[in-house]
Amino acid sequence: MNKMLTICAVLCAMQVFATPALDEATVVKHAAVARRAAGEGMVLLKNENGALPLAKGSAVALFGEYGDYRPGGGGSSNVKPVRTVDIPAGLAEAGFAISPETRETAVFVLVRKSGEGRDNTDEAFDLSAKELATLEDIKSKGFAKIVVVCNCGHAINLAPLKDDPAVGAILWTWYPGGEGGAAVGDVLSGAVNPSGRLAATFASRVSDWPSDKGWRESRWYVPYEDDIYVGYRAFETLPGLKDKVVYPFGYGLGYTDFKLEIAKETDIPEDPASPVTVYVKVTNSGKVAGKRSVLVYTSQEDGYTEHPAIELRTYAKTRLLAPGESETLTLSFPKSDLAYFDDDDASGHIGSWVLDKGRYSIYAGGSVRDTMLFGEWTENEATVISTPGFKLQPNMLAAKRGKTLPVTYPGFKADAKNPKHGDVKGSGKAVTLFDVADGKATLDELVDALSFEDMLWLLYGHPKHDPSGTGSIGDLAKFGISAVQTCDGPAGVRRATPSTYFPCAALLAGTFDPVLIGEIGGVIGAEAAEVDFDLLLAPGLCIHRHPLCGRNFEYFSEDPLVSGVSASAYVKGVQAHGVGATVKHFAGNGREYVRRIEQDIVSERAMREIYLRGFERAIKEAKPWGVMTAYNGINGYNSGALYGLVTGILRDEWGFDGLVMTDWHTTAPLWREVSAGNDVKMPDDADGVSKPGTGLDAAREAFDHDYMPLAQMRQSARRVLELALKSRRFARERKEKVK
Repeated sequence: MNKMLTICAVLCAMQVFATPALDEATVVKHAAVARRAAGEGMVLLKNENGALPLAKGSAVALFGEYGDYRPGGGGSSNVKPVRTVDIPAGLAEAGFAISPETRETAVFVLVRKSGEGRDNTDEAFDLSAKELATLEDIKSKGFAKIVVVCNCGHAINLAPLKDDPAVGAILWTWYPGGEGGAAVGDVLSGAVNPSGRLAATFASRVSDWPSDKGWRESRWYVPYEDDIYVGYRAFETLPGLKDKVVYPFGYGLGYTDFKLEIAKETDIPEDPASPVTVYVKVTNSGKVAGKRSVLVYTSQEDGYTEHPAIELRTYAKTRLLAPGESETLTLSFPKSDLAYFDDDDASGHIGSWVLDKGRYSIYAGGSVRDTMLFGEWTENEATVISTPGFKLQPNMLAAKRGKTLPVTYPGFKADAKNPKHGDVKGSGKAVTLFDVADGKATLDELVDALSFEDMLWLLYGHPKHDPSGTGSIGDLAKFGISAVQTCDGPAGVRRATPSTYFPCAALLAGTFDPVLIGEIGGVIGAEAAEVDFDLLLAPGLCIHRHPLCGRNFEYFSEDPLVSGVSASAYVKGVQAHGVGATVKHFAGNGREYVRRIEQDIVSERAMREIYLRGFERAIKEAKPWGVMTAYNGINGYNSGALYGLVTGILRDEWGFDGLVMTDWHTTAPLWREVSAGNDVKMPDDADGVSKPGTGLDAAREAFDHDYMPLAQMRQSARRVLELALKSRRFARERKEKVK
């Protein structure tokens, strides 16, 4: 710890820190949280013949790319760290003697780069010829133990390492943040008993994933022919895929053993609105203290339609249990969560969420292949939960099924004829946001005072005021509307001066511990508040559909439940500090290559059950201040300009009343996005000037031709005002005004 304080002092002396900066006590406190999280989320994939933990003070020799340590990925997750403890430093800190001459233990470090704006390659998925040669060289030297540490942002082929008897242990670290090397030392030394689990399936070839078919078919579109069969839903269900799995979803080892028992008979209600509850007694039957995650799954048979062989429904984690100690976990989920979206009329209730008839089974355990039966029951008939109808499915998909589906799409004509934009001058009433905050005026009165140009200004993002931010929203001083400052934040506050660098989302999901993730969100929110940001552009909760997506590390999981639970915890933690969170990318971002122009061609069922369900949970449970729409299109419409998605599902079905913003440099025109219910188009360029056809001039013309409803402009402007009203920046400006 003294070493950390010394480093901080040196950085300050070198003026690496700019004002405002984190104080040393905060640095130490937050680093401890980051280190603990990294240790909890790393996954021990192999540990044979007692390879780990290593004896205290033992000697290790390092091989591979240990000098190219990756705390995180490129793009919005790339945080400037207060300090970075790489793997050599972490092993030294743990008390190991690092020596190339030893023959005790070889630690072979594999590294893979990932980042925003690019996808990974097939070559990066497999072990390279150089890596295989290094492994053979290590084996030839006669080391007593070989430990492989994988510092990777995406899945790779681990079959050669799993099957090699000379490799004693494999530790998967994802991108573990600035304290990741210290956490590696903690795990290898046994100071931390690993309890992380994979929140994604690892197979042996890229082509093993059903999503690979069509993933690179075109730069313009991606056909989602895998439909609902994503990740383990595919590998555990579709013929011929089980044998392709190297490590299944939910897999993870530790240094102790646990026994799971039925503590009480499972509660299975008749009412779909009531919870199914499972009671699991967990006993540490090993010799060292440890934590144990319990995952609850269901399966369904003999229904009207096809279902995945197994689906995750809920999960929880024990406290640290001493040897012989037990804890009973109570795990619940609404019975209605078992419903599927009927988009092919299999049940006779097309366009509905349907609890299918048939035989249901409940399992609890660890991975999808390590469970025990906890209950069974039969639904004798299908039950309709709700009927939202179709809001995303194009007629071309409907035609494939030989029927016409009732699709809700926007006509871009306004319901009522607009005046000319120059005639919308506002009420002329002298009213400000300060007046609204003081109770002297209402928000409606302030909206009435806005001219067309005022509203248009509010519906477009502006350059950042803080040099380390990402842009501002609002910024209309004559009405007292603050410039709400945004910043990236998936792995910490991304700014010009150092922040705590946290593990990536994929590692955090692997903790299967929402309480810990909420704590991390709280630390990030506190740091954002301390350095004067208002809105964090995080978390990301798209789905790991394809193993080579360049941003998988920044997203939580291949499973929507894990994504939603993790995001909810993160958002609640951030917003507890008066900083807003923005869930992204809504929805379906699964390929970084030409992400601004690609169209995802996907069924309504797959969108609702896989790609939207995590968002729905985060929206309803955590109430984030913002939602950021994705670059990609869905079935022919840009995500941010798809009325059925932004208004039909997000607002009307889920009740979201916060701000919807685009990502930067979107290709759809502002007027289409606003017409769909997207409130703010973030700027195309650093100076806030939009590209021709996408921004302000096109919006004026569209308004005059009745393609952008005045009522929608007013509503979006109001949401910007509501965001500004609850921002920390406005609170400070209001306080300063009173002085």
